[in-house]
Amino acid sequence: MQRMMVLPQGGEILVPADPAEMESAYRDAAWIWIDVADPSRAEIARLGRFLGLSARTLDDMLDPSEYPKLDPYDDYVFAVFHGLGTATDRLHTVEIDMAIGARFLLTVHAGDVPAVEWTIDQLGEMPTEYTANPGRLAAHLAEISSRRYLPLLDALDGRIEDLEEPAALADPVVLGDIQSLRRDAVVLRRITAPQRDVFARLATSRFDPIDPAAQGQFASVYDDQRRIVESLESARVLLASVLDTYRSAVAENMNQVMKVLTVFSAILLPLSLMAGIYGMNFVNIPELEWRVGYFILLGIMATTAVGLWLYFARRGFIGAPRLDKLPRTVGKGLGGLVHLTTTPLRIVGYIIQEAVEEDSPPDGLGGRQT
Repeated sequence: MQRMMVLPQGGEILVPADPAEMESAYRDAAWIWIDVADPSRAEIARLGRFLGLSARTLDDMLDPSEYPKLDPYDDYVFAVFHGLGTATDRLHTVEIDMAIGARFLLTVHAGDVPAVEWTIDQLGEMPTEYTANPGRLAAHLAEISSRRYLPLLDALDGRIEDLEEPAALADPVVLGDIQSLRRDAVVLRRITAPQRDVFARLATSRFDPIDPAAQGQFASVYDDQRRIVESLESARVLLASVLDTYRSAVAENMNQVMKVLTVFSAILLPLSLMAGIYGMNFVNIPELEWRVGYFILLGIMATTAVGLWLYFARRGFIGAPRLDKLPRTVGKGLGGLVHLTTTPLRIVGYIIQEAVEEDSPPDGLGGRQT
């Protein structure tokens, strides 16, 4: 699917246009934005010839890249970054390829990307500072996509805190949740660490299609990415701590079980000794002739057992092990929290709507956060 938005000469908003009219629109407009979802090789080749893109750029658009990257060229900048996808209930990222030129912005991705869809829907209501040139709109897209990670990280911190108490109780369900969260955190960090470096270059290096205002917006994106990476590092340490707590609690429970078994063995040892003595096949055992000898021996054995139990209890050798926690279900990590990533879009939309009504740019979207 291919869509095209055009900024007319002297106009203030982007308007949808027919992709078939690309040449005439590009000739008459200030600049155009072309968005392609699930592109074919023929579409990419045609766009590459029309916009003058290199063969390497076209190959990168067709072949998914595992890591974000930035390739500057003479008359455009090619950037690859990853946003969050919501196609399934599992956590996954979606690659977004952007070619930023002086008079065009080309975005290529697989399937629907919430940040792109929301931006297209809100084009007519955006302040002009976000649509002044391709670099600024590209920075705004990156900023929206980046901020979708933030509620996910807050939810991750909350999940880790919720795991601390059951981990101290050696709840077996904790192990599955920890492994799921660790996997999701590794997936996010593998993407966001190099992505942070991409936005750092866009914020600090001078590229012709990116003006200082767009650099300021990319600096805000870099701040978000830096916070995301730091949060993931902290989450990794906290998850390791929770796992250590769980293992310590399991070991403590095992020690309690072994202690109880040892106490029972210690109690049964003298009783077995008494039973063994009077079970020997000797005729001349004096107590064998006693009429009440059997009951006396049972009384001595019972007294010995109770006495040893009380002695071990007073010494603190025995206690009630926590064995009442049974496995329930294994969690799905951050997959169940993916729906929270739509929150920033709704919040940003509300802020922009207010800004348009007040005819002033919204705070926190155009520059570096404080």
